[in-house]
Amino acid sequence: MDADRSDSAGNAKGVKGACLTVSHDPGMMEKVTRVGDLYDFYGPLLTPRQREMVELHYLDDWSLGEIAAHLGISRQAVHDNLRRAEEQLESYESVLRLAETHRNRQVLLGDLMRAWESVREMVPAEGRARIDLLLQRLAGDDLGSAP
Repeated sequence: MDADRSDSAGNAKGVKGACLTVSHDPGMMEKVTRVGDLYDFYGPLLTPRQREMVELHYLDDWSLGEIAAHLGISRQAVHDNLRRAEEQLESYESVLRLAETHRNRQVLLGDLMRAWESVREMVPAEGRARIDLLLQRLAGDDLGSAP
């Protein structure tokens, strides 16, 4: 699947970090966010067809009918495949817990940075510079940022 797509207005949209136009239903927003987060971690483990459907529906905001027409299959087949892909993503998360671990590390990193700011001026300049560098590296590290 191509990393870039065009929306109906011809605007290019990237796969990761795509801006979604979703209904104002908070439950749907949570689901889109959840599936997107899990897809960031486990998307490569899905089949190419599942990845394509998840990207079209959740990242590019295509309707089931639009996906069905594009792929030449029924709307029900799209629904069933998306449901299976979502279940697979949840299954990977229930075993590996990568998304949960990432969220927890992000919270801890934020707490650590706030704590450091509260005591930073009490540390000699040489030590401050070293800790600042380590915190910057940690914040930019794959363990501290999104995949």
